[in-house]
Amino acid sequence: MKSCTYCGAQYPDDATVCSIDGQLLQSPTENHESDREQRPTRFLCPKCGAADDYTPTVELRGSFSWTVFFAGGIWAVLFRNAGRRRKVRCNKCEAIFHIRTPLSKVSLVIFWLLIGPTVIALIILLAALLVSIFSH
Repeated sequence: MKSCTYCGAQYPDDATVCSIDGQLLQSPTENHESDREQRPTRFLCPKCGAADDYTPTVELRGSFSWTVFFAGGIWAVLFRNAGRRRKVRCNKCEAIFHIRTPLSKVSLVIFWLLIGPTVIALIILLAALLVSIFSH
């Protein structure tokens, strides 16, 4: 089976042009090779060095944190979850490792911008409490 590089429609092996949009068709091996050439390598397996060859695994722990909710609200919880590292399994050697995508890095920065004022206010409050205790 060949597929269209533009719309993804599937065609038999003898077809050469997509009937929907007129794009040239490629076999699955050609598609895989052209995708690998166009995309830069982002994640390498720490065990075998396979580039971008992984599948997501299931996270078994909860994603809601009451501490984060009280410190920064529901938006902080959402950005904390989006900023977490993702557990993945290498398709080549089946090693499990964590990745952090560019979107998760941005989400982590926004999370700390939401939590930062609360942390600073708590530090100031604690310092004022300590000063008042030791000044008497």
